[in-house]
Amino acid sequence: MKHLYSILIASILIAAAYLYQYGLPTFESASLQAQGEQVPSSPPANGQAATEPSSPAPGAQLPAKDDGRPRPEPRIVSVTVAEVDFKPYEVTYSAIGTAEALQSVSVVSEVSGQIEKIHFDGTQSVSKGDVLIELESVTEQLNVEIAKANFTKAEESLKRYQLLRERNSGVVTDVTMTEQEATTSVARSNLALAEANLTERTILAPISGKLGLSDLQQGDYLADETAIVTINNTETILVTFSLPEKAIDILSIGKEIETSTPAKPGMVFKGKVTAFDSQIDESTRTVTVKAAIDNKDRLLWPGMTFSVSLFEESDPMAVIPSMALAWTREGTQVWLAEGDTVRPVPVTFRHRRDDTIWIEGDLQQGTQVVVDGVHKLRPGFQIAVVDGDSSSISSSAHSSQKSNQEAAQ
Repeated sequence: MKHLYSILIASILIAAAYLYQYGLPTFESASLQAQGEQVPSSPPANGQAATEPSSPAPGAQLPAKDDGRPRPEPRIVSVTVAEVDFKPYEVTYSAIGTAEALQSVSVVSEVSGQIEKIHFDGTQSVSKGDVLIELESVTEQLNVEIAKANFTKAEESLKRYQLLRERNSGVVTDVTMTEQEATTSVARSNLALAEANLTERTILAPISGKLGLSDLQQGDYLADETAIVTINNTETILVTFSLPEKAIDILSIGKEIETSTPAKPGMVFKGKVTAFDSQIDESTRTVTVKAAIDNKDRLLWPGMTFSVSLFEESDPMAVIPSMALAWTREGTQVWLAEGDTVRPVPVTFRHRRDDTIWIEGDLQQGTQVVVDGVHKLRPGFQIAVVDGDSSSISSSAHSSQKSNQEAAQ
């Protein structure tokens, strides 16, 4: 019971507060207004009956309601503009490449034998034809001496037979002469073979370049087909790298590149494309390219890692600030400023560098596009160009609207 009294008192207080604030509700007036009927504010004078308002004739135009307020003026948007300029942009393709020597030869022994003398020490530079290693060659030298003696004997016999033939001696028959000529030819070939075997005991440098490391020592037995040392010709360094397939249009023999390597920080090495593959790799969608870098000062080594850059300049295109580009459902567009009005122009985005973009569209050199305020614009809006002081423009726009309002009143 105590709770019931509390609820009742609270309800009374709430009702009293409502009546004090809003008064009694006019249920009849609200009902009549909802039904579209006119509610008289006071009873008709002199006891006359209230008359209902006449309905307008069908098709008649209702009179304009004049509430004393000024008509809305066209909206003015404060904007900044920029002139359209035309200039090319530079496309950069970057890749990571690996260096290799122009020539790299692994010297391999064609014969076996004991090393009698090594003519190089460390990673020195050699010229083509320099002696690298001499193998034990006693047997080969003896074979050369024997071959020389046999050749000399055969050659003297051939000369004696020829002399007898010239004296019209019948002692030397044609058969004997032919056999002696063959014997002499075989002796000559045996001598050449013996000399070749002796020459193979001396291993020469096949190219000029810088020697690699070698573990061979004097007295070691060298088996045939054994690698002796590597020679790298590094007067020119070749860099192999890969480019995406969209870069194939800029590839050409002699195309200049710029490279840098962590081994030589702060230095830029220029080179030229010397070769590239004739097909795109199906798995990586790239094309392999080789470029040559002059290395006469021997600063670069085979195996170095290079950052490679290729540059290509485009045709001149329209250049505008990036904030001037607007994105719509139909695509990209810019707002072209024409006096105090604007109109949208569809464009195609091509390139961006920092806050500058290159676009293609129906734009001319020197025309102006809206930069700040593009998202506030709609077709038919008027603009007020801000020349560095938006407050003055805003105040002038407000004054213009105010004067229009006074003229309307």
